[in-house]
Amino acid sequence: MAKESENLSINFLRGVPSEEALSHLIPMAAEGYEKAINRYGTEVLQYGHFLGFKPLRELIADDHHVDPERVIVGNGGLEMISLFFKSLPRESNIIVEEASYDRVLLDARRYGHHLIGVKLTPEGIDLVQFQKIVDKAAAKVFYGIPFHQNPTGINYTVDNRKAVERICRKKDILCLWDVCYQDLRYDGKTNVPIEISEWGPILTSSFTKTISPGTKCGYTIVPSHYVEHLSGIIANTRINPNLPTQAFIADFIQSGRYDDYLKYLRELYKPRMDALNRALNAMLPGAFPAAITGGFFTSLTLGGISVDDDAAFIASAKESGVGIATAWDAVAPDLRQGMRKKGLFLRLTFPAYASENIEWGISKLKDTVELFS
Repeated sequence: MAKESENLSINFLRGVPSEEALSHLIPMAAEGYEKAINRYGTEVLQYGHFLGFKPLRELIADDHHVDPERVIVGNGGLEMISLFFKSLPRESNIIVEEASYDRVLLDARRYGHHLIGVKLTPEGIDLVQFQKIVDKAAAKVFYGIPFHQNPTGINYTVDNRKAVERICRKKDILCLWDVCYQDLRYDGKTNVPIEISEWGPILTSSFTKTISPGTKCGYTIVPSHYVEHLSGIIANTRINPNLPTQAFIADFIQSGRYDDYLKYLRELYKPRMDALNRALNAMLPGAFPAAITGGFFTSLTLGGISVDDDAAFIASAKESGVGIATAWDAVAPDLRQGMRKKGLFLRLTFPAYASENIEWGISKLKDTVELFS
């Protein structure tokens, strides 16, 4: 057993699907792409509409009970968010969770927007602080990840989520929910879907985690009055998205294989999630914000580790076979200094690893914490 543990290692850095999941997908993807090309031919090989493949837009619209004209499909969820940020007036105020998807925060700042952080709780965002922020600042957008939040793993309660939407609507703030992890819940329960009215909220999602990163397909649903404006931005940014992939995904959904694959993923990832929760509760209690019920991530705040020890701690963990990195890029800039005072902030991912590796990795992380305490 000692020799086996010497050879173990785990990289908690990147939120990638497991190799087992992708291998399971190969025959379905191979058949699906061939079927899509044979069915649609030059329609998906030629330049197409920049808003995406119509049959897929219609399927997404049907799922969310909206007009297909409100659905725009593109090359991944991040692209859709980026195009939306590009559509905003420069130097807009965007309210974000105190810790959020780091690529989104970087992209928003790249367009010159100003980020305002609002604290997270186990139920969602701090509504009292959120109300104070919107009363004080002229915000254009609120961006949040309500299901299995990246990086914390928090799941918003329905009440918290709806309260955010009410405040946004009252203050004429665009509410943008990133729901890419909605279907990836592993505790046997189902997340309550977000209801979309003519006002909104705006939804964005991706098939990256539910199908594969290589497919690069995501979508957004915007209010009818915003479609023309966003369409103009998209048309001047790229000509058309990856139509063969969108045709494959449309067939994957229509055939019922997509739902079957989601069921397979939930069964595959559940024991890994359970192993993570079990290990964290036993070895690092209080370091994480909430028990994980799905998604790809959890975050840790290691109170005994100062900012000055960040690099040494990460190097020590690496020597023991555990790959980690700080998650400061995921923290809203205006809240970063305050969070640094609480200790080392990390983001961990789990779906790509076997349960025993996850538990071993958390035990090694605990050992490293004890070395620095």
